[in-house]
Amino acid sequence: MRFDISLETQARLVARAQEQGLSIDAPLERLLNDDAMPVGAANGEVPELPAWHLGVRGSLRRRDIYNA
Repeated sequence: MRFDISLETQARLVARAQEQGLSIDAPLERLLNDDAMPVGAANGEVPELPAWHLGVRGSLRRRDIYNA
């Protein structure tokens, strides 16, 4: 299998593997199998999304949408 990655990323991967005395496959497998990969918020809570409070609005009518 072949992956096209930048030379900088490749050099970092090789350096990290050599620091740990491992083949390049070991860090890649660890990344793929790691359950702690960041998917959402770091503390496990759902991040709060910003909300704009634009005041009270009434019902939306057709004439509010179209210029008729």
